[in-house]
Amino acid sequence: MARLDKLWRAAGGPGTPPGLDTRRVKARVNAALDTDETERKGYMTKKLRVVLIAAAAAVALMGAAFAANVMWDPLAYWFQGDVSSGREYVDSEARTVSGQDYALTVEGSVGDERNVFMTVTITALSDKAKTFIHASDFISIGTFDILVPAKEPDAADGSLRPVGFSSKELKTEQENSRRFRLVANDLPYPVDTLFVCCGYMEEGKRVEVPVTPAPSVTVQIGASGTGDYSGLPASAVGSGILLIKEVVLSPFTCQVKAEAASQAVKPRIFLRMADGSIRTQSQVMEETGGEWQPESRAASYSYRFKEIMTLESIAAVIVFDREYPLDGSQSVPVQHDFSLDPFTVGRMEPLAEGSGFSVPVQELTERLGGTFSQDAAKGEAACTYRGVTIVLQAGNETALVDGEAVGMFHAPAMQDGVLAAGPQVFRDAWGIDIYIQREKLGQGADAEIVWGDWNILP
Repeated sequence: MARLDKLWRAAGGPGTPPGLDTRRVKARVNAALDTDETERKGYMTKKLRVVLIAAAAAVALMGAAFAANVMWDPLAYWFQGDVSSGREYVDSEARTVSGQDYALTVEGSVGDERNVFMTVTITALSDKAKTFIHASDFISIGTFDILVPAKEPDAADGSLRPVGFSSKELKTEQENSRRFRLVANDLPYPVDTLFVCCGYMEEGKRVEVPVTPAPSVTVQIGASGTGDYSGLPASAVGSGILLIKEVVLSPFTCQVKAEAASQAVKPRIFLRMADGSIRTQSQVMEETGGEWQPESRAASYSYRFKEIMTLESIAAVIVFDREYPLDGSQSVPVQHDFSLDPFTVGRMEPLAEGSGFSVPVQELTERLGGTFSQDAAKGEAACTYRGVTIVLQAGNETALVDGEAVGMFHAPAMQDGVLAAGPQVFRDAWGIDIYIQREKLGQGADAEIVWGDWNILP
């Protein structure tokens, strides 16, 4: 079976694979080379390059074909659950630029005014590149750049400025390629175009990506209160006062603009859903970035939703016990829910040499308001919170989450009669944040890290 057929079926493509025959492409190019005697020089080198260029073209065409197919979801690389509501915002056109040694393809993109999510492939086009593309130092600080048109008053026409981004490698069956997900985070202003570059390609080689932001809604807040600074000692925080000016929501992200007394202070917001339920920040968001300016105390905080949110599913933002509707109507007070306040639990010993500290399972569950039971005969413990049950067994690295097996970094263990486990399974299953307090005492080689208790944000 041809490689493209395998790729199509592995990606769940419907029906028969697209009829791209790389052998025919190569044969036609080779035939063209044979018609001119001057082109025969370096013939074998060119034949190899033709094959690799055809492979790069195949990657681009397959990206376009997959993106057009609803079975293929680039959104699933960033968001959990059902991503169908975000498909209408996806730019599914694959765009490629080729150089001497590499081809760079942006397979598709989606975003809002401050963040753009992309899947990107780099394909080697020469022997040298084919060797280097899998080298350990191929991924470096200069492998990628993302640029946007400059908007500064003194910027020359057509000038570009780099923006921050994060990346993660994805699996690919193409032996001459490497594939990545890129997220341009915290764009300084809305743009209609950005450029993706590979540092191993010639200067000026870049893929132009059009940006059509998904819709967003801005909720004006203008309220002050005590921000969250869990995970840090009080001596590192100073005043915890935070003025939240506005919250900007899109189907993909949440942005908070504020004034903060300290860089350590973070907002703690809630969402009132259209069905009347309340979702906490820990349940629905992951922090992706932020900025704090000490002179003005201006602060911005960026979050990505764990699952795509339709704006119609969110009724209001809750800040400092006050509810601010998305439709701009008058804010109203809400009763404080003490069960959602941050709290601490004791620090347990590491489960293995070199691992982090563990958490006391029963104390964590019961402090959250969940239920805990232990079956001494089976050596199992069951803990339930937010309708999700986690079953753990001392010495077993596999947990059961609502009956589904989930691997853990280290097996839970009994410590002085108390079951201890790593925090990740609780983060993922229950949608809570767990941070451990730490404080650095002293400077340089004499510095000492003093560890505190676990901070829990329901």
